[in-house]
Amino acid sequence: MQFSGQVVIVTGGGAGIGKGIAQCFAREGARVAIADWNEETGARSCAELAESGAEAVFIQTNVQRESDIEHAVDTALKTWGRIDVLVNNVGTHLYKNMLDITTEEWDRLIATDLRGHWLMSKKVLPHMMGRKKGSIVHIASVHAWQTRPAFTLYAAAKGGIVSMTRAMALECAPYGIRVNAVLPGYTVTSALETRLEQLGPDERETFLRKQAYNIPLGRLALPQEIGNAVVFLAGEQASFITGASLAVDGGETIHLDF
Repeated sequence: MQFSGQVVIVTGGGAGIGKGIAQCFAREGARVAIADWNEETGARSCAELAESGAEAVFIQTNVQRESDIEHAVDTALKTWGRIDVLVNNVGTHLYKNMLDITTEEWDRLIATDLRGHWLMSKKVLPHMMGRKKGSIVHIASVHAWQTRPAFTLYAAAKGGIVSMTRAMALECAPYGIRVNAVLPGYTVTSALETRLEQLGPDERETFLRKQAYNIPLGRLALPQEIGNAVVFLAGEQASFITGASLAVDGGETIHLDF
């Protein structure tokens, strides 16, 4: 229970990787604030944490809106009086050829995947700086390092997160605040599970085998496996790690194509 009594904000904690991260922190005794735009999934995730015995609150938050972010931070502080860890997980996807991306699509994805990480951090950091302690973990993607055609926009946002992580770590170090990033590989999320439910057993096996083709460990990650890495980087066992980017990808980024 290394986070007993500590307060953790997880953006996008209503489903997928974010939900797995929230569950892992709750397991370690943290009080978890789930900041998610989706009221249905966010409230459900919060209720599940409460049923497991954890202290949790759901705050409907669109990270594209500065007022929503300020409300989320204020709510966490009013509820528990402190913020120890911020996990910037929320993100969206757009897979399009570079020349087909519109300016509006570019601005919208960057506003969520990159600007949202920065703005959430900006609002939380003054409280951490005042206490001379805290940890921020940004969720990026293996596409920050290696990518595919039609991923230009997504890769740009995730690469920006990795670069921002290093720069933020430098500025935050004098205040005892560590900033790191986790780069998930292909992970089983609720959207993927819904897709799998529509397939027959043989089709499901074929699909999963195809998706895991470039993963040396031969399978996709579970959200809790990403969460375990985030908990490690946020905790005292990683007390001398800052500015780092950790790939949690089953080995996907360490090899060329088989």
